[in-house]
Amino acid sequence: MNSVGAVSTFDRRKLLQGAILLVGGSLAGMPAMAFAQDAAEAAAEPPFFTPAQTAVLAEYADIMIPRTDTPGAKDAGVPENFDALMRRWASEQRRDEFRGLVEEIGGAGLLSRPAAERLAFVRGFDADKLKKGDPVYGRFKELLLTLYYLSEAGATKELRYELVPGKWEPATTIGTDTRAWAV
Repeated sequence: MNSVGAVSTFDRRKLLQGAILLVGGSLAGMPAMAFAQDAAEAAAEPPFFTPAQTAVLAEYADIMIPRTDTPGAKDAGVPENFDALMRRWASEQRRDEFRGLVEEIGGAGLLSRPAAERLAFVRGFDADKLKKGDPVYGRFKELLLTLYYLSEAGATKELRYELVPGKWEPATTIGTDTRAWAV
């Protein structure tokens, strides 16, 4: 997993289980509601974050999930999808919290630092927020990671999918108490 600092303490199962409560509701209808739009609708709808905030969000996300042998956060469209969630799906409270956090990161000078110093900045910021137990920052990181792993690039290039884990048994006795597998 591509990660910075304490991000690696999340295992994938916990991350996906926690995704349901990330932004204050259920993810069940999220892709259709939050991301689907035609080109005319997208052009008419202003972005949630300002261009400066978008630059901070994109840089922070790409430092957390950098391009390696797999696509990074920017490649996977994480900043755009984060913005779409804020515009179309997040509660007003979450919008305010995340906008404030992105402003805090930008105000701390992420983009004003040379590229070589940005990783150290993110590690320090991350450690400070985790030390303080900041719940907004925790939700922010979880959402960035969830958006990455729900993207096509994250799901097909970073994660490995085993269609049928375990051993294959060609004959299984089916009875009245046998259940079908959920997908």
